[in-house]
Amino acid sequence: MSSDLTYLLKSSEPPRGASLAPWIVVALGIAAIYIPSFIGLLRGVWSTERNAHGPIVLAVACAFLYFRIRQLLADGLIEREPAPAAGCVMLIFGLCCFALGQSQTVLFLEAGSLIPVLIGTVLIFFGKKTCYRLWFGFFFMLFMIPLPSSVVDALTQPLKIGVSHASEYLLYAFGYPVARNGVILIIGQYQLLVADACAGLNSLFTLEALGLLYMNLVRHQSVARNTILALLIVPVSFTANTIRVMALALITYYLGDAAGQGFLHGFAGMVLFLTALMLIIGLDGLIRWGVTWHARRNGRRPPEAIARRLNTPLDDSVGESVRKTFSIALKPAIAMALMMLLAIVAARALAPQMAPAAKTAKLEAIVPTAFGDWKAIPSPYMQVSLSVEDGVDGDRTQDQPYDDVLTRTYRNSKGEQVMLALAYARQQQQDVKIHLPQVCYQAQGFDELQSENTVLGNPAGASPINAERMLVRNKDRLEAVSFWVRIGDATPRGGLAMRMKILRDGIGGKISDGMLVRASSMIRDEPDAQAAYRRQEAFLADLMHAVPPGAVDLLAPAR
Repeated sequence: MSSDLTYLLKSSEPPRGASLAPWIVVALGIAAIYIPSFIGLLRGVWSTERNAHGPIVLAVACAFLYFRIRQLLADGLIEREPAPAAGCVMLIFGLCCFALGQSQTVLFLEAGSLIPVLIGTVLIFFGKKTCYRLWFGFFFMLFMIPLPSSVVDALTQPLKIGVSHASEYLLYAFGYPVARNGVILIIGQYQLLVADACAGLNSLFTLEALGLLYMNLVRHQSVARNTILALLIVPVSFTANTIRVMALALITYYLGDAAGQGFLHGFAGMVLFLTALMLIIGLDGLIRWGVTWHARRNGRRPPEAIARRLNTPLDDSVGESVRKTFSIALKPAIAMALMMLLAIVAARALAPQMAPAAKTAKLEAIVPTAFGDWKAIPSPYMQVSLSVEDGVDGDRTQDQPYDDVLTRTYRNSKGEQVMLALAYARQQQQDVKIHLPQVCYQAQGFDELQSENTVLGNPAGASPINAERMLVRNKDRLEAVSFWVRIGDATPRGGLAMRMKILRDGIGGKISDGMLVRASSMIRDEPDAQAAYRRQEAFLADLMHAVPPGAVDLLAPAR
């Protein structure tokens, strides 16, 4: 940050009779960045159940900031002590996050960049004290940010399993024919997948935001009361999610699958938040009674809530003061708007292009049904699904990110069997990318017993393949699994390595394709796992030698 830029953004004394023009310039700059961005989010992740709370949180946060500013004006607490250096740093940081997030489809950076941009604007024109007095509005905006799907998958799974177990137990206690397999509930003739939107981290975040907003508006003076209520949001979320899943299961059981997945599914979402709100208010009442009882028992005056005057009317006597407080010079406003336009240009310049696809035909045609000592047979076992949602219909989403899928079972002359699963995705982006098998197995009721990394030879002649192995169990089914993920010209291990590879490719100007290669075998006992891994390694080597020469780099990087 140059000293000239800091000087330009310093809030000089505006000319007498300054108009709204500088604020309009700043508003137009922010609108140019975020209106197209938020329209894209509304058509994308904000239109899904997983992140449908995003626009609601944004609207509530903006309304809160508006009324909070009115209150501060009425109380004379908006001060003009500009901090241009700190504000400029925060503004540039936010704009860099926007440019990187939009160009590389890192949605949490793209949406979250609004927060430092607004903070930087307040710091430049009003300073640290005023920014601090608006802190809750900026903090509340954090809940609108779409979290990376890998983070949601990793942190949500225990919640989903817990909600599924509680729903099964309660429905069974009420006499319904219900069973559970992982996060799949079977009630009557229907199977219900307890997805992230029904019992996940996203609803927990939303309910936590609801609880924090409630506490901020009520403004209890008791620290203990506020702390207890904030901590209780987690069990409140769990309880509300359990009620929602039970409601959906009963709707499906009595009215059919169409009703469960249609309008009544959305209505069950409203039931979730109404239930949570009533639980929060009810718990707050109990905590208030406990705090009051404890204070009176010890001879102290019970703490009272602070009245919030958010919609404070502004009388004529403060009108001139308000105009003077909000008058800003035109030059720093123009400088900010130009920086915002520069961020838009940078985002467009950094946007990657599609790389040439390694796949030119359907997987079914590329992979032979017989090679070496192996021959495809009708599968005696149902393979674990490759995604959260079954089926490949060309509509790529976070839950179904693939363009082509192949699953087969092969047997050799010794009677040994290997299950093969291939999943191809034309585009690997931060919000829609290949699912790691660990997530899919855990979602379908498997426990991971062992895991290890290994390096396999690459018949394509490039660098060796970074593969992983794991041993999983679901009741009586014990399965040894070997797999790797190819993204472009590399085989990264783990979600973070995959994200970094996608980011490096994106900054380099290309969107790479991806392939999941998975081989698995049913075994009797855990000591049999190592023999199964060696058999799978030999099977995969035979497979890569058997596919057409031009398709070898589809399975493993050859460039």
